[in-house]
Amino acid sequence: MNHPVEMPYVTASLNQVTQTQNDVKPPRRLIQLTKACAKKYLNPPPNTLETPICKSCPGEAHDPLECVKDIQRRCPRLPSVSGLPFRIGQSPLIKNAPTTCAPCPQPAPENLLNKLLRHRAFKSAQQLQHQNDANLKFAGQEQIMAHVCRKNRDINIRMFHKSFIAYADSCCKHIVAIVKFYPFATMDSSLMARFQNLSHHLIAQSKFQNPNYSNGPAYAGHLFSLGWRKAYESKTTVGITRIAEKVSRDRKGWEDLQTHLPEVNRFIGERFEALSKPLFDEVKDHFQPLEAPGLSPDFITNPDAFTCHLSFTLNNFANQCHSDRDSSPYTFFTWLPINKSTGQLVEGPLVGFGGEFVFPKHGFGIDFSGFQGVVECAWKATHFAHLTLPSTTPISSSHT
Repeated sequence: MNHPVEMPYVTASLNQVTQTQNDVKPPRRLIQLTKACAKKYLNPPPNTLETPICKSCPGEAHDPLECVKDIQRRCPRLPSVSGLPFRIGQSPLIKNAPTTCAPCPQPAPENLLNKLLRHRAFKSAQQLQHQNDANLKFAGQEQIMAHVCRKNRDINIRMFHKSFIAYADSCCKHIVAIVKFYPFATMDSSLMARFQNLSHHLIAQSKFQNPNYSNGPAYAGHLFSLGWRKAYESKTTVGITRIAEKVSRDRKGWEDLQTHLPEVNRFIGERFEALSKPLFDEVKDHFQPLEAPGLSPDFITNPDAFTCHLSFTLNNFANQCHSDRDSSPYTFFTWLPINKSTGQLVEGPLVGFGGEFVFPKHGFGIDFSGFQGVVECAWKATHFAHLTLPSTTPISSSHT
């Protein structure tokens, strides 16, 4: 059964994008929602007296935000050099915990034969070489910190402040995440200019959209999106979302903005490939047989594309611990410190604190405090639970 709902959205079908004349305000119209969409968005709110089910903890009934607080308690004290305060209202799970991993305890080499000592040295060197080979294969460089995940919810989460690879186990065959830090101080000027262009473009795109509040795990900040996704309208497979009223105010500006999307798509692909070519190739090999379009609103197959959808967040975005339901093998993220009013990159200290990106079930996270630059990450978002911790920024600041 279809439910007619009056909405100001304009969606584009597979065959064409719905357009309006430049000088005519688009009329409001009834959109026939699919049954699944109507069930999701039109049902009455659930009984607030019922205990919500935390999706990241199967079989447990509790407030999902309690998981966020527990994860914050597991994060060690922020480094003193950052000048940031301790986490709000929480005590660390382990007091005075070191910010680096302690060396694994080794038995004292008492009365060991020289042969056994040589064997241990050989195995250690062999393991180090195996790790370096894996680093070179997945990240393109040997000398990058390697972290073997610890699935123990009773220990502190290790927070990283520089580039690293997180492996699922000591075999170094399965990647949990690859993270690289790029300081502005050593960044090539041409690369910084392209990041600046990306920042300006995303801020400009947000002017023609409304924030997406239907993202289940999100509870703070604003989420926007570009490209194609599953359509809400019945008899329509996929579409793009835009606010017709906002587009009508500057139709020419919106159309000009869309002409830059192929370059944005190409730049993001180049950054993903630079982070990890094997992961990028796997995503592209998965995407190309679909003959899907890129980010551009024109439904044209792009042989160089690797994605048809992009999400970006602003204003202290935070979400609950979750795993995504995308079909893509890996997800690529970029963190840009920007001034949301102008779109300019913030090359100095970022005003505010918090917003760490954490993999709580695998015992590690990314701490951006005090870092002046760009951070990029790729991971299997459908398999490894993750979340963005809450952050705060002074009301007078435009940093995000």
